[in-house]
Amino acid sequence: MRESTVKLVELGACMYMPALNASLVEVGNGWKYGGLRSLIFCTEDSVAERDLAQALGNLSKALIRLEPASLKRFVRPRNQETLRTILSFKGLENIDGFVIPKADLSNLPDYFSLIERHERFAVMITIETATAFDLPALYRLRDYLSAHPLRDRMTAIRIGALDLLSLLGLRREPGQTIYDTPLRHVVDQMITVFRPAGFQLAASGCEFIETQELLAEELNLDLSRGLMGKTALHPDQIGVINSAYMVSRADLAMARAVNDPARPAVFRLHGRMCEKAVHANWAAGIEARANIYGVREEVDACGPVRSLDLAGLA
Repeated sequence: MRESTVKLVELGACMYMPALNASLVEVGNGWKYGGLRSLIFCTEDSVAERDLAQALGNLSKALIRLEPASLKRFVRPRNQETLRTILSFKGLENIDGFVIPKADLSNLPDYFSLIERHERFAVMITIETATAFDLPALYRLRDYLSAHPLRDRMTAIRIGALDLLSLLGLRREPGQTIYDTPLRHVVDQMITVFRPAGFQLAASGCEFIETQELLAEELNLDLSRGLMGKTALHPDQIGVINSAYMVSRADLAMARAVNDPARPAVFRLHGRMCEKAVHANWAAGIEARANIYGVREEVDACGPVRSLDLAGLA
């Protein structure tokens, strides 16, 4: 086994692109859509069945024209047979991995048996079937993934919110974040099942393309749950998503203080208690985000950075 070289924090806005699109090479090489950090060439729901052969032909021509780039590039196959076909294409060395759609225990063994033969690929799975509503089924899926040889090559578990709403016969209304729908409970449940086992989860897409305020609100709720790598459904969402992943100066100062070996185990900063043993994972995540996305320029409402040791206080 090898650990995946693609980390969730690196994905930024993760844009889906139908494999039929004539701009696969331009986007895949980073020539178009500045700021895009990750891309998923899709042969699944974004491609009609009648157009699948054309989409695969377009993808095969594009793969051999991709150049080295910082952009993380994944392919989403339609099904196991489509994955088998894609794995025969030239140019696979130019992608980072695969996104498995509608993943559950009925299809993952077949998908994984194909990917296992190719040691270089990272994997993301998308939970977007009725499994998401079945807590025992989620635990069985978690246990299967935890024990699988591909475990260390898994970048993230993606949450397919649009498909999950479809299963309920719903579509969110204007002004609703995904957390204003019945999926709030489902997303929170997936987090509590998979995160303690060490899996990272990626945030779902927002279908309201022209309502950037709503997207920003949803991103804040994503981040409060530790979700990143949000699906971008349109290029106009890229900048909003990546900007949301910047960190505040106050949070960065707090993270650095938590990681500072000279600090005591417990201290106060910006009016909050910081405990190294408790907040180390949070601090590592903040520093990683700052290194990739930068620090947000803003007036710090917390005032100057000050600390007060709480040692001896009960």
